[in-house]
Amino acid sequence: MGFKLVLAVCALLLAGSAHAAPDKNAQPCSAPGISYWSLLGAVNIGYADGHLRIDKLYAVCLPTPNTPSDSNYAYSPEQGGKLATVLRSADGQALTTYVWNAENISGLWELSDYKIVGGFDASKPLGAGSYVLEFQIEGAAFYRFPFSVSTLASDDPYQAAGQRWFLDAPWSEYGNVFYQRNDPDSSLRFTTWLRDKVGHEAKRSVPYEATLLRARDGSVVGIDKGTLNLTARWSQADLYFAPPGADAAARLKAGDVLREDGAYRVQLALDNKTYGSYGFSVAGGKIALQGRQDERTAPADRIVDYLYGGRYRSWWIRRDAAAAQVAP
Repeated sequence: MGFKLVLAVCALLLAGSAHAAPDKNAQPCSAPGISYWSLLGAVNIGYADGHLRIDKLYAVCLPTPNTPSDSNYAYSPEQGGKLATVLRSADGQALTTYVWNAENISGLWELSDYKIVGGFDASKPLGAGSYVLEFQIEGAAFYRFPFSVSTLASDDPYQAAGQRWFLDAPWSEYGNVFYQRNDPDSSLRFTTWLRDKVGHEAKRSVPYEATLLRARDGSVVGIDKGTLNLTARWSQADLYFAPPGADAAARLKAGDVLREDGAYRVQLALDNKTYGSYGFSVAGGKIALQGRQDERTAPADRIVDYLYGGRYRSWWIRRDAAAAQVAP
């Protein structure tokens, strides 16, 4: 699935219930933040030039600016409020600033494009290392998105010699569990982000197998296997499990997992090698929040998951560090 399509789907998921009646399951809009789904789809780096690129983003809970605007953009570089993203290096140095055009669409803020102002020359490649995108309203930081960059020497005999650039964390760190409308009768979906880290442009077809296990007895709850096409850029892979012994086209229901409390784990193999292991737990018939999605995390660092206007959610599951060591 291409990033533009992914972003369009995210927009629908984020805003789909903006006009719905109030729902007792709705999450309160307590602090501004940036949708994690849109960040993973919109932040990318030029494979051959190392230039950071940011496409359309979606934000929630932004305050209405005090400074009026006579355009649709309540925030903009020229008038209205100032919504900016500062790219910082690991030592906190501000490298460049992106000032956004943003408008409120039925309660969801769409950050459509930006103007680059001052600082680092955005036409220069980023070096290998750690960075953070710091989101600010009127100069005050409200959200952070850490990521890292690595490089490889080009090994393509048909292209000029040089470096090739890759984004690493957090795409390599997370999986996601989701089921439509948070209805237990809906299919359980597991999503992760995959790529082939190589020094040449290529598309490689690899077999995969994802197994959902119940920790209590190690029993298989669901399995999905097939082939995936990997490129040198991150792409979203949506996997659906079939119950053991069922036809491969059958889909495991969320309720098949939610009916028994305890620990569960998704094990993913690519090209017959372990790629990752993702653990989560069910308590009281609900999947427990974990890691940076836990609401005890400071709002600036919390994973924002605000589907359908906050009526529903998905669950961000951290990939085990031990499994990450064998990642491609």
